[in-house]
Amino acid sequence: MTAEHTTAGAAQDIDMLDREQPSSSKSNKSPAKSCRSMCIPQRAALLKSVLNFLKKSIPDPLFSDYIRNVMDGSLPSSLKHIISKAEYYGPSLFLLATEVVTLYVFHEPSLLSSLQDRKLTDVILEALVVKEVPPTREVIASLPNILS
Repeated sequence: MTAEHTTAGAAQDIDMLDREQPSSSKSNKSPAKSCRSMCIPQRAALLKSVLNFLKKSIPDPLFSDYIRNVMDGSLPSSLKHIISKAEYYGPSLFLLATEVVTLYVFHEPSLLSSLQDRKLTDVILEALVVKEVPPTREVIASLPNILS
């Protein structure tokens, strides 16, 4: 299985998650509603693996053309989704998603405008300034790097 198929599969998982409707039950203690408040651990592990792979492959010169193609595809919208819904995906996926974007911008600064056109940078700034940043040591320590 190639990384492109894995990334596409993760993006499809995110799209499916958007289409899922919350339980029609009025009880606050319904299992469907409590599962909805955090990402399913298996899905989070898959997303974490994909994001870690991307994070390691961005600096690799052998993957530069591939990474450009992935970033021209649906990955930025998936990253926007993860970053904008940090309370659902948790601090580790939020951090990994912002690190992927940061590494991509550092290694491909000429392509920053394409991310800006897709409003990915706006979502990151909104998540950092308007919403509450997930309060973990790793996220707070990465803020200077993300904001630069």
